[in-house]
Amino acid sequence: MSAQPITSASPVTLAREMAPFLSAKADEAEEARRMSDEVSQTLAQKGFFSMWVPTEFGGGGVALAPSLESIEILAQADPSVGWVVGIGVSSTLVVPHFDPEIARAIFSRPETVICGVYAPKGHAEADGDHHFRVSGQWPFGSGTQNADWVLCGSHFFRDGEILTDSHGAPRSHMVAVPSSEVEFLDTWHTSGMRGTGSTDYRLNDVRVSEDYIAAWKHHAMPDNPLYRIPQLTLLATAFGSIALGLARGALDELHELANGKVATGQSKRMAERRDVQGEVARAEVKLRAARGHYYECIEAIWEAAREGRVGLDERSALRLSMLHAVETGAEVARSAYHLGGATAIYEKSRLQRFFRDSHVITQHVQVRPDLYSVIGSHLLGCPKATGVL
Repeated sequence: MSAQPITSASPVTLAREMAPFLSAKADEAEEARRMSDEVSQTLAQKGFFSMWVPTEFGGGGVALAPSLESIEILAQADPSVGWVVGIGVSSTLVVPHFDPEIARAIFSRPETVICGVYAPKGHAEADGDHHFRVSGQWPFGSGTQNADWVLCGSHFFRDGEILTDSHGAPRSHMVAVPSSEVEFLDTWHTSGMRGTGSTDYRLNDVRVSEDYIAAWKHHAMPDNPLYRIPQLTLLATAFGSIALGLARGALDELHELANGKVATGQSKRMAERRDVQGEVARAEVKLRAARGHYYECIEAIWEAAREGRVGLDERSALRLSMLHAVETGAEVARSAYHLGGATAIYEKSRLQRFFRDSHVITQHVQVRPDLYSVIGSHLLGCPKATGVL
């Protein structure tokens, strides 16, 4: 598929147009255990990775609902693509945390790709007054092998002593380095989401100016609803759309199979059997309900952000809808895989891949089960640890 320049077309429309191309490339990504440069560059030139970059820095400035719906459609075609775009989009939230001149230098082209890991696995030792030498190894580097810039969460030290903020907490920031400075390790051997290339990566004593440390100095955020929503809330949000898209893809695959397959010992096509019809209907209503709830909460928090009143009610509701979307997506993918019978166990079947991929999403720290307790504590009027929402 030729990569046309970034246009003003809706990302939802562009995602639908790209879906057949991405489906056709899914096997290649699965085998390589990473997204190909061709796919990554096409997605970047279509503007998917820059959807959340403010327009003043050359990005799309796309609202929350359409950006997430486009990720959902990408995940329907290939869950690994939806995952990498979701990680890439959320990684760009750091852009306004640099000096505007540096932000524009990092995001010098609209098709720039930024990916990385927020967890502070790095050790940044002061080297003079305005530089640090950064070393460390970061796991789960989704999309980093396709990135122009790689983000590396780090703690900061001077003469071996950790630097702290005004509250006495260790300073933790994202360091942005060109991908040419990064060593990528061959660690991504997994049951699912193989095409995401979420391998470990390493920095070895890389000298970085404090200009390339996100939020090292305070910078005013863009006057944009997106930046009135807490960053941690946004980082988790796309997992819901990925799970919903994946589940829809699994049902689509099952529909195609059911209209052609007559199972061993049966006289009717699967699509004509009442037991299959009933299970498909149950999966369909579960998916539609989860999707409706998810986007209802997306619209609610966006409206609150426009009015400058995002609070714990909106944050907890959104996280709850995301958790439910992920659980439902895995349940629907499991149902589709089960109904597919022995056909679904072969590598050529997309049903087994949707099943495997769905159970990688459920393992992510942002959808861990104890978050239900945190949300429940708020609903019952005795909130605890709600900062994680």
